[in-house]
Amino acid sequence: MERIKDQLKEATTTGGHVQQDLYNHLTEVFNRVIMHHSGSTDAYEKFEEISALVKQTHLKFKDPLKDSEVNAALLPQAATTQGVHVAKCDGLLAGKIAGPKELLSKDKTFTLTNFAEEAEMLEWANIGFGEENTYKLQHSIKRLCIMSGADQVRFVGKIYGIDKDYWIVSGRLDDEVESGQDPRCEARGVGVNELVYWVTDNLLNDWVQLPDAQPKHINCARQIKHIFTGDLNAKINSNPPFPGKERHLLRAQLARIFHATTIAPKGMYEMDEETNLMKFSEEFQMPSTEEFKDPANWMNVQPLLLKQGRTTYYIPDEIKDDEEAVQAIKDDNEKDDPMVDRLRLLNEQAPVPGTGATKEEDKAWISKLVGDTQSYNKVKQGDEGTVSYATCVMRSIRWPGAVTVSKMGKFTSVYVGYGLKRGDASFFPTEPPVVGEEPMDQPEMPEPTPLNEPPPKEEVAKEEGAEEEDDE
Repeated sequence: MERIKDQLKEATTTGGHVQQDLYNHLTEVFNRVIMHHSGSTDAYEKFEEISALVKQTHLKFKDPLKDSEVNAALLPQAATTQGVHVAKCDGLLAGKIAGPKELLSKDKTFTLTNFAEEAEMLEWANIGFGEENTYKLQHSIKRLCIMSGADQVRFVGKIYGIDKDYWIVSGRLDDEVESGQDPRCEARGVGVNELVYWVTDNLLNDWVQLPDAQPKHINCARQIKHIFTGDLNAKINSNPPFPGKERHLLRAQLARIFHATTIAPKGMYEMDEETNLMKFSEEFQMPSTEEFKDPANWMNVQPLLLKQGRTTYYIPDEIKDDEEAVQAIKDDNEKDDPMVDRLRLLNEQAPVPGTGATKEEDKAWISKLVGDTQSYNKVKQGDEGTVSYATCVMRSIRWPGAVTVSKMGKFTSVYVGYGLKRGDASFFPTEPPVVGEEPMDQPEMPEPTPLNEPPPKEEVAKEEGAEEEDDE
């Protein structure tokens, strides 16, 4: 008997997570028969059903795992992710460059701004990236100069995206690469492509150089509103259709933003009469902090973008040598798309409608002094006058997010926002109406105006009765 019991207790696998044996199974079946079917006569008929039910409802409880046991499976993955992050941080801070890209900057000097000092000024305008990102950004810009050979690289802003954000820097490259296949596109280093822009979604990764701006991208960007996703290869679903991907739209928006919002103190630059290029004015004197509050003491640095998507009128190559034809094209364009001075003052810009109580009070920029606005006498021997430690904040109304801050004779301009212009046209298609249900069929009714007089109701009733008798 004991040998038979031991054989019945041999565990078997039923395909589930719990192994069962015949002895315990039969014990549970008989328990349920005795408990629920002892006084009835259907135990024999329901024996198979009870057995199948016991197999399906057999449970085996197990104590929950400890937190150390649960996290043990995730530790290798977390350790790998942390190791990669630490390795990238070490490489960035140590200035390690992999591959032959370091040869581009061999025996070359660069001009870089002190972004830590600029970040301190930007905090007065409620723009802060944190000490860690500030330190990473300074080293990341330095590594970009070494890898690309660019000069005058500086941080210019950050554009928010749905999935990721874009960190943006600008600089100058010495190469004279032609810009695409479009003959209307301005060459590298000229006009709208005077500066080159790089973006990244992670300061520990490499920077990606954006393509040069093209007129067709700029003109189409003026007609749409689009929130970036953070993927440079993403498609742009818009109306009208955008002729490119997100990297082309981003480059076009950067051109529109910085050509309208990059400003400097009045008189700091002047145009060279011989080369028609901008140069630093030797007679310039930095205004005081109180004077910076007036928009009339600020001027734009970049030229205004024309309706053609360029900073100058397009002249075909075949007529460049014909002075009369070139002048005729300039005269025709001057009527509908006039050019303005590059170093134009802020108070000369067209105001944004609705920003003031009246039309005369509308403005394009707002200014504010923050911090310690008290003026102090200079304490050094031989110095006269006063000094202020306040910070002047200039904000663009036309491009929300464009900010210029100045303090103690230093200034910087950045853009932090979604890359959308105030008042730009947008496309919001309305939802189509709900499809209506089909109307109910109306019952047939007698003709209201018959051609012949209908028979009396008595005759109709007699005819119907006669037809019923014939049917019988």
